[in-house]
Amino acid sequence: MENALPLLEISGDARSRGCAHGEVFKQQIQDLLPPYFDYLDSVSRHHGVEPLTKARVLEISRTYEEPAEQYAPDLMEEVRGIADAADVPFEEVFCLNAFLDIFDYLSPPFVQSGCTTLMVPGNLDGEGALVAQNYDLPAYFAPAAILLRIVDADVPSALFYTSAGMLACSGLNVSGIGVVINNLVPSDSGPGIPYPFIIRKVLAAERIGDAIDAVGAAQRASGMNYVLCDSNGEIFSLETSAKEYEVLCPFDGPMAHSNHYLAERLKPLECRAWDQRGQSILRWGRATRLLRGSGPLDSEALRHILCDRVNAPIGICRHDVNGCGQTICGIVLSPPEGKAWFVRGPSSDFEWEEYAVCEGGRIGGRSY
Repeated sequence: MENALPLLEISGDARSRGCAHGEVFKQQIQDLLPPYFDYLDSVSRHHGVEPLTKARVLEISRTYEEPAEQYAPDLMEEVRGIADAADVPFEEVFCLNAFLDIFDYLSPPFVQSGCTTLMVPGNLDGEGALVAQNYDLPAYFAPAAILLRIVDADVPSALFYTSAGMLACSGLNVSGIGVVINNLVPSDSGPGIPYPFIIRKVLAAERIGDAIDAVGAAQRASGMNYVLCDSNGEIFSLETSAKEYEVLCPFDGPMAHSNHYLAERLKPLECRAWDQRGQSILRWGRATRLLRGSGPLDSEALRHILCDRVNAPIGICRHDVNGCGQTICGIVLSPPEGKAWFVRGPSSDFEWEEYAVCEGGRIGGRSY
């Protein structure tokens, strides 16, 4: 596995984009699906909850198909293109796109806390505004980590991190809309739109208000904290459940978020396992202290924070020890500058690379 994340540029209509994605990353997709289904089955049995057999997981993910089709029929066609070109069943690729929602909906008792997000407000002109995150998952996702640049005549082109076979996990578009996330586990999860579809809708927006509506107006399958930023430096942290949301903003200075609700109204919906909440609280507190005690906060400072290993192995930067999962990708976005920094995880182990969101804008490394 190379240090640099592979980058693929795709364009054309939805099916063409999906086919290009599925063809280039066919092996990664085929390699990712078996451990994904095996993980759900084995971990559910270990924790004594309803066995999440492959058949059961596919049955649940089918309840997401109709809401996703109504929300974004073009993205459903893109998923079909991925599946066809990768020579795997559509229902399995669609189910892979619902990975966090399925974790939440089916088995909150064993969902591990993961991603940490950072928010740095700039000046009134937007200069200096940054958002960032470490993207943490079970370690078997690591070989499937990729970057995609989608060039689209109908919506803003975008650069984003994702796993092979998935529509998007976080990213930045040429209109200056950036999004990072961290998972939340609410008690109202159910049939709805998987989160990668919502990320792509956010990245199709030209204005921050429309990006907010892409989250708030969606029939979501589960909960997530969506951190949105635009080229003017406006930053909004949308804590969501399947049916509710609250908005937090870093008006008083830099702010961090992890995997527990901060909004008082949503705290009663918290469904994360009790023995996972302390890890989330630690990362939120540690990241906040680092943000407020690190002096001037530029992209380099945020990259340094994302490498922090206090509370190892489950720190801001996570290393897989005894199956605790790991940081798969580190991400720093500067929407006012149209720049992004990505690193293969764990963030502290590899070199960061800088990218421009515009077409052909890779500043270092190699493309697929």
